[in-house]
Amino acid sequence: MDRRLRVLVITNLFPNRADPGFAPFNRQQFQALSAYDEVEVWAVIPWRFGRSISGGKTKDVPKEEAIGGLPVRHPRYLAIPGLPGLNAGVLAARLWPSFLRRPKPDVILAAYAYPDGCAGVLLGQALGVPVVVKCHGSDLNRVPEDLPARLQLQALLPRAQRVMVVSQKLGEAAIVLGVEPGRVQLIYNGVDRERFRIRDRAAAREALGFTAKQELVLYVGHLADHKGAADLVAAVPELLRRRPQAQVVLVGDGPLLARLQAQAGPALRVVGRVPHAEVPEYLAAADLLCLPSWDEGLPNVVREAHAAGRPVVASRVGGIPEAVHRVELGRLVEPRQPQALAQALAEQLAAAAVPPETIQALAGISTWSESAGQLHQLLVDVVRSGP
Repeated sequence: MDRRLRVLVITNLFPNRADPGFAPFNRQQFQALSAYDEVEVWAVIPWRFGRSISGGKTKDVPKEEAIGGLPVRHPRYLAIPGLPGLNAGVLAARLWPSFLRRPKPDVILAAYAYPDGCAGVLLGQALGVPVVVKCHGSDLNRVPEDLPARLQLQALLPRAQRVMVVSQKLGEAAIVLGVEPGRVQLIYNGVDRERFRIRDRAAAREALGFTAKQELVLYVGHLADHKGAADLVAAVPELLRRRPQAQVVLVGDGPLLARLQAQAGPALRVVGRVPHAEVPEYLAAADLLCLPSWDEGLPNVVREAHAAGRPVVASRVGGIPEAVHRVELGRLVEPRQPQALAQALAEQLAAAAVPPETIQALAGISTWSESAGQLHQLLVDVVRSGP
């Protein structure tokens, strides 16, 4: 097209002043998209009577702010406890008056299938604006376990002009929900290749207080049951029996944080949340990344580890096999099996080291600019086709 598109992003997965490290993947992709299009973000906040949202409180999030050069609004909507099936309609009704006070966008990009994507489809149909729904993982893997939410996904997701997925496996889940295969578009997330690159391991270990002799197994992510964080901790005794120099390092926050901190010891270090900018140093210090999730889309931390030249031991779920597709890139195990996980970790630590440059080259990871360029072309195609 001969002009920049007006793209309105609707998503609950975006940073805010109270939680600046939340969902860095969307911030980076949409920031890169702004090189092609005019991007405005409505980072919606579910109002739960002041209950904490990630790292902050609902009341600490401003109504408007600028993040990464993007104009960001934070509309609140009432999330009714115990009735998640009402959220899409409530969100659409909450956002509707705002559309009446602004020029229509060329396209709505709703990032998360429910309630954001379903609400986006409702709004797009009312306004005559095409809609692209970006799906991440849990929105198609776990949210449909709630019957009312599943029924709405089945009714509304197929009406989107395109359903963008971050892994092939997630595209299959969209098709199961009724989306026509021709409307499913795979666009992998990118990686900040300047930040996530090969670094000196010895220097990183010295900076973080690790010794040269330790075999470091790094976990980076949400500390929750479905991410397998407790499974990794349960694997530590068997891992130590096989590899006495091993140490597991957990970086992240979540509902299991206090419990896992209580289990910390010489072989288990629980760091807690760190800024995203500090993750590359932990990857540089590590021997490998471990991600024993129960379900996934395609977690960006796996691609960041490969960009840093580190192998990955992870669960054979979701899109992870699309990233760990060669033995040089790591090993896959079945989820929820701590003993098998310990064995895979021990075998990976004992294996001959693959040069970081080889891992990086074999992984073939896109930059955020490349990923955003593909997204821009998708949005152009959708706008040309019309709602």
